[in-house]
Amino acid sequence: MERYRRLSGKNISKWYKTFGRKNLPWRKKVTPYRVWISEMILQQTQVATGIDYFLKFTEKYPDLESIKFASEDDILRLWKGLGYYRRATYIYQAKEIIHNKLSGKFPEEFDSIMSLPGVGRSTAGAILSIAFKKPYPILDGNVKRVLSRFYFQKIFNEKKFWILSEQMLDKIDPFSFQQGIMDIGATICKKQNPDCRVCPLKKSCKSNIRSDYFNLPAKRAKKKSLHLNFKIHYKANKIFLIRDNALGFWKNLWMPPYEVCKNNNYDIKHTLSHRDLFIEFKSEEKVDQFENGQWFEKEKLQFIATPKPISDKLLKL
Repeated sequence: MERYRRLSGKNISKWYKTFGRKNLPWRKKVTPYRVWISEMILQQTQVATGIDYFLKFTEKYPDLESIKFASEDDILRLWKGLGYYRRATYIYQAKEIIHNKLSGKFPEEFDSIMSLPGVGRSTAGAILSIAFKKPYPILDGNVKRVLSRFYFQKIFNEKKFWILSEQMLDKIDPFSFQQGIMDIGATICKKQNPDCRVCPLKKSCKSNIRSDYFNLPAKRAKKKSLHLNFKIHYKANKIFLIRDNALGFWKNLWMPPYEVCKNNNYDIKHTLSHRDLFIEFKSEEKVDQFENGQWFEKEKLQFIATPKPISDKLLKL
């Protein structure tokens, strides 16, 4: 059993060297910093969407030294439209730790990488395997699907899947293996219509042998609706905005003052992963007192961090 797992891991590494997606931008010039940024972007984001954001981010900040003096606002602004803005805040917090406590050098040990904000076990494993060629397992969505079908595990058990991931890992070439198993999950062992005929694991895969190509049960939390009325204060080509973290999302982003209501005649519907937002905009003259409020010239809106549905509206004023 152990031998067949090792052979499967080596087959994945061999497959990657010939068929892997080496054209992805974060694979063309591999550094710990670039792997880290790509992994943060790809949390909760599809590769096709992540490519443009990665290119934009690394054009502005190509390495750790260039991002040293970036403010949280600078990073949030580059993140606009990608969602899950907390990831941008984590990048800011992590680079502060790296420069202030780690002498500006990206850590090379598992525990040190895990201590960085926003980095979990799978992200740390990807950084160590790809950037440092150290054999650590990963367990993202694509890898879970490959493992579940290969071992015919229809119920996800996190502890067990970490063991399976480590057992299959090609410890001689973790660089090729990790990128290979992610690519197989993304391009071959897909949720729908897996292309088993070209899979390097087809001879040993229990799902293929049984012709049972299942998906792990998805945890689907019911989306909640939230109605927001934004008060737009606009005069002399200036707009009044506040920073408010009470919503639990859009943290540290600038937006007009707002009220949460039971219902509204919404202008737009904006969908988040866990909420449907029904947003109404109202013009108002009176400005209430806000400790965290500030007037911005309209021309400068594109240079500050605001939620995309808000900035789209404000730029049309």
